Amino acid sequence: MTDQTHYEVIVVGGGLTGVMMALALSYGGYGSAAAPAIALVDRAPAHLKPPNSESSATITPSADHRTTTIHAAGKTMLETLGVWPLIGDMATPITRIKIANGAPRQGGLARRQRPEFNLDWHDADQPMAYVVANDRLLDALYAVMATRPIAHINDAEVTSFDGTGDLARLQFASRPDLTCQLVVACDGAKSKLRDYAGIRSFAEPHRQTAIVANLTLERDHANIAYQRFLPSGPLALMPHGPFRASLVWTLPKAEADHFMALDEADFANVILAAFGETLGGLQLDGPRLGWPLKPTISRKMTGPHLVLAGDASHAIHPLAGQGYNLALGDAAVLADCLARASARGLGAGHRSVETDYLAERKLEVTAMTAMTSGLNQLVSFQPAIAKVTGAGMGLVNASPVKSFFQKSAMGGHLARANLLKGHLPA
Repeated sequence: MTDQTHYEVIVVGGGLTGVMMALALSYGGYGSAAAPAIALVDRAPAHLKPPNSESSATITPSADHRTTTIHAAGKTMLETLGVWPLIGDMATPITRIKIANGAPRQGGLARRQRPEFNLDWHDADQPMAYVVANDRLLDALYAVMATRPIAHINDAEVTSFDGTGDLARLQFASRPDLTCQLVVACDGAKSKLRDYAGIRSFAEPHRQTAIVANLTLERDHANIAYQRFLPSGPLALMPHGPFRASLVWTLPKAEADHFMALDEADFANVILAAFGETLGGLQLDGPRLGWPLKPTISRKMTGPHLVLAGDASHAIHPLAGQGYNLALGDAAVLADCLARASARGLGAGHRSVETDYLAERKLEVTAMTAMTSGLNQLVSFQPAIAKVTGAGMGLVNASPVKSFFQKSAMGGHLARANLLKGHLPA
């Protein structure tokens, strides 16, 4: 690692979003291998990188059993950055998305007359999305980042941010200050950088918890992702390996606590009763995780010498599996903004970078936030209206609205950027 104290861009946050952001911005037109212009500040100790970054088989798994859904445009972006070759053979494609409203029907004539999952999306040409294990994705990102001119500053927690001068200044408890033209906050929904900059955020109250787990299935999922909107909250099963699925089940806090306390067999029976027998019997494959849900949206996405990205800007409800895809869009758009500024001889902190980023991200972020929070509020807390909405799913299936949602789910529709199209930033 270099001993520089000044960089063009400093990314704060060593998780999936931060590492991906640093990697994307390293193609923004600044710096060189001798003098990196991009730095990643990570409060964690040095990440254990695989000894041979050319082989995904060498990547060491961690205790993170969660998964991430990456849409088709995001996969194209990760291919362009050189990440996908390390995880492609471990990613499970989603070729179809099926959605149902209400509890599963219990046999009889009604069940045979029409399909239970009456909203059905698919693309004839390519998978709509892919499911990857978080730990594998993070290790692959670190492996590729090690090949790029990026300074990785470990074990450093930001204690202060000042963006009022010509440069941004970051202070730390146990290392010298760093200055830069632009800070990119990728430090999560409880972003300290956002707080230091005085940017207010709105967080929904913690009324729901998401139970996350991996399941084994009696029947093959056939690369279909299922979502069932229940009165208590949405339940999603995402294909994750042969005869395996990743569960994300949103529930009221008390109900989630009760289900988390059940033994494995009883919990599997509860899932089966809630989801139905479409995939046959279900069994837990590993631990359960209870994830408190407090969707958060920042009042502003930028400030002087500061850009918010990922959950620091928009921590959305997980029902659509689009959280990380929004972060990919953030990185792809910001990389283009930096490339344009660099080509004009401007610094990364030039006002045009922030204004262009805001203009190009506002539509997708606003639309996806409204869709996920609004749909969850409707289904989980307005059951009478949700029942009417469920009856209209068949109409959506046959209308132009379906095409809009399908294109949005595959990415690159509301966000336009070079990386999402398979090109490096211009």
